Amino acid sequence: MKLAAIIVTYYPDIDVLSRNIASFSDLVDTLMLWDNSDLPIDPGTIKRSFPNMIIHQEGCNKGLPAAYNWAAQVAAQNGCTHLMTMDQDSIFENFKEYRLRLESFADPAVGIFTCPVNNDISAAGYREATVCQSGSIYTINMLQHIGGFREDLFIGMVDAEMSLRAMERNYKIYQMTECNLTQHVGANREVSFLGHSATVSDYSPLRHYYDSRNRILMWHEFPYDFALKHKVRHFWSRVKLMTKIVLFEHDKTAKIKAILTGTWFGLRNRTRPYIPTT
Repeated sequence: MKLAAIIVTYYPDIDVLSRNIASFSDLVDTLMLWDNSDLPIDPGTIKRSFPNMIIHQEGCNKGLPAAYNWAAQVAAQNGCTHLMTMDQDSIFENFKEYRLRLESFADPAVGIFTCPVNNDISAAGYREATVCQSGSIYTINMLQHIGGFREDLFIGMVDAEMSLRAMERNYKIYQMTECNLTQHVGANREVSFLGHSATVSDYSPLRHYYDSRNRILMWHEFPYDFALKHKVRHFWSRVKLMTKIVLFEHDKTAKIKAILTGTWFGLRNRTRPYIPTT
């Protein structure tokens, strides 16, 4: 087995990024970084800590699937059999055990391996649920067979779509329990209102657009995987989200418009890219 890893960055804190990469870099055979920042990071800064890292910079945000598909091609060219996808805000605990377990795993029908995120072991073993993209390991054979990641999703539901498509093609998903991935998602903050506390994400309009649109696109692609209760829950979550934005966040108009526009295009099964409000 040969393992490649791709880290996708967007205006990262270099010190935090380096610490996170160091938690697994010594145990991968090909290490790659794709920088989605409009103002790219200095490659030399990263190369000092990881001299063998392959760095790709576009000078603009191309989204996650484009980075993953590029990494799968590089991994295959380098003779790798597996690809791990990583976010910049994730750090492993005991990655060595994850790799050792992977090397001894014998079921060739498994196309995706994952590990507990923030110590959640509720889905250990063979699982029907979708995976978190950070820390997940995909076999190169599976990616080549089912066509790679869906690039028009850009960001949001990229991992879920791949998981559902893999299971639809009779590949299995397996969660190891030998290590843990600690992930800090977004810039969440706690707020209070009328004696109640709530968590606010402060996501960008771009993130809200793709998240709202892509969740509904999944209903079209996988109609048997989303019951009516899931759809009702989604719309209710959008109502609560917009309420929080109105009460607690900045750039309210752009965010609300992004959610509504993403919802509209999702319902029409259209994949129009996000267009910023002028």
